[in-house]
Amino acid sequence: MSTSKALDGFRPSRIRGSGANSTGNSEYRIASGYNANIFTGDIVKNVAGYINVITTTTDIAVGVFQGCNYTVDGEPKFSKYWPSGTSASDIKALVVDGPSPTFIVQADASCSVGDINSYNFDVTLGAGSTVTGKSGFGVKAATRTTGSAMVRPIGVFEVPGNDIDVAAERAYPVLEVRLVQTQDAYVSTDLS
Repeated sequence: MSTSKALDGFRPSRIRGSGANSTGNSEYRIASGYNANIFTGDIVKNVAGYINVITTTTDIAVGVFQGCNYTVDGEPKFSKYWPSGTSASDIKALVVDGPSPTFIVQADASCSVGDINSYNFDVTLGAGSTVTGKSGFGVKAATRTTGSAMVRPIGVFEVPGNDIDVAAERAYPVLEVRLVQTQDAYVSTDLS
């Protein structure tokens, strides 16, 4: 599994401090005609009240996109990804945005046990697939830092062939991560 790179975005895993993820989503708006694809597993941000896919590693995340629904010519559509430039109404993005979700995601290069709960990482901004609707995002292994970055690995996904202690299997490890650079971490308000 982790001996070949096949980045496919962020998949909900669980709620930290809890069991399996309830896959709870919140609805957000996407602007009609928004001119970028958003794939299931892409990290998304808020721009003037609408969901957009992140475009830089310094963007502040809302959460992870899980699909959308909208109406075109009176017909409801449900999609694993937002097709760039679609003109529609009643557009709703489903986003995992809670304060403590974790995600399963592959790294684009080798990581070690020393990276777990020790470093933050940026993410790759890979293109997804309009066939499967899956993201092309992953953890950018070369960006490990003790400073600010998008995600922090908190564990290794326990499946056969993904043993981070075995050199051949840690080439592209599948990690459990939490989002660090989220809007909840940067909330400020003037209460006066």
